[in-house]
Amino acid sequence: MTGARSQTEEAVYVSTLPGLEPALEAEAREQGLVFRRAEGGIECEGPAGLHQTANLHLRTASRVLLRLGTFTAPTADALVRGLEALPMGGVWDGKAPLRLSVSLHRSVAPGPGVVLESAAVAWGQRDIASAGHLDEEGAVPGLTLLVRGEGERWTVSADTSGEPLHQRGYRQEVGRAPLRETLAAGILRLAGYTGEMSLVDPMCGSGTFLVEGAWMSQHRAPGLLRTFAFQSFPSFDREAWARRRAEAEARGLVQPRVTPRGYDLNAGALGTARRNAKRAGVTLTLERHDLRTLKAPPEGPGLVVANPPYGKRVGEAEDLPELYRALGATMNGAFREWRKALIVPEEPRLVSALGLQGARRIPVKNGGLRCLLLLAGP
Repeated sequence: MTGARSQTEEAVYVSTLPGLEPALEAEAREQGLVFRRAEGGIECEGPAGLHQTANLHLRTASRVLLRLGTFTAPTADALVRGLEALPMGGVWDGKAPLRLSVSLHRSVAPGPGVVLESAAVAWGQRDIASAGHLDEEGAVPGLTLLVRGEGERWTVSADTSGEPLHQRGYRQEVGRAPLRETLAAGILRLAGYTGEMSLVDPMCGSGTFLVEGAWMSQHRAPGLLRTFAFQSFPSFDREAWARRRAEAEARGLVQPRVTPRGYDLNAGALGTARRNAKRAGVTLTLERHDLRTLKAPPEGPGLVVANPPYGKRVGEAEDLPELYRALGATMNGAFREWRKALIVPEEPRLVSALGLQGARRIPVKNGGLRCLLLLAGP
C-alpha cells in the first residue's frame, strides 16, 4: 500500500466533462494547484483542505475525490486487508451508511459483488450499497467511496462533493435547452473569456452563460451557495471552512467588471433568467429581441456565445436549418468583429448552415448528446 498520508497533505482527483480538460487545467494553474493530467481530469497534491479548495473554486470541475490509498491485492483476502488498512477515520465515523461505486478494468476481481463483500468484511458492515455513476446521481446520506481495480492494483477514493458540482445553487429554474453550469463556464474559458470583455448571448434562455460569465467577471467562487459531502466528514473543521469561505467572498467584486447582456424572444425565458440572476446575486442586462435583427452593443467587441436549439422537441427539427442560417448571419454580420462560441449538435447540415468559416471544432457532450463547440473570430 502507498501508506497513509500525513494530516498536512492530501491528494485529490478532479473530474470534468469531456472536452473541458484544458479549461480545468488552466483553472488549476490560476489557483496555484500542483497537478498532473489524468484520464478525464487532473490529479492534485497539496495541503490538508485541498479538496475544499477544489470544490469551492474550480468552475469546470464535475466532482472532487479524496484519495484514501492505493494498494496491490491479487486475491479477495488481500483486498480485505488492503481495505482494512485504509485511513477511514477522517471521512467515516463507522456508523453512517456506505455506498461503493466500483470500476473494474482487467481486474482480478470477477465482478463488483466481490468488492462489496470484501468491503463488508473489512469494515464490519452488513449492508453496503452499490452506487452508480456519481455524476448522474444526487447526494445521498452517508459516505460514497469509489473503488477502482485495474489488474491487481486498487485505488480507493472518497467523494467530497455530494451533489454534482454543476449544481451551484442559483439555478432553480431551467429553460428549454438546459446547459450545465460547468459546461457553460468551460466554454467561456475555452473561448478566451476573461471577465474584462463584453459578453452577449443572443438566445440566452435561463441565463446560464450570463450568470457564469458574471461570476467569472466578479471573481466569485462557484461553490459559495451550496453545501458539500465533506461537511459531514468526522474531520470537518467548521471554523477552518468558515475562514476559507470568508477569504473567497472577500476576493469577489460586488458587480461584474462588464455587465453581460442577454436576448431572447421568449418572455418566459427572460423571466427565468432574471430570477436565476437574482438568486446568484448578479446584475444582467436582459432584453426581448429577435436575433435576426440584433445589433452588437456599443461596449464591444467581446465574446458572443450561444446554445441554440437541437431539434429534440416535436416539430422543431425541420425549422432548425433556417434558424441556424439566421444565427450565422448575425454572427457574421453584426458580430463579425467579435469572438464567437457556439455549442451545436454534431450534425453537418446545421454546422454548415451557420457558415462560420475557419471555426475551430472541439468535441463536447451536452446532457449526453454529442456536440461541437465552434470557436471563431479574432
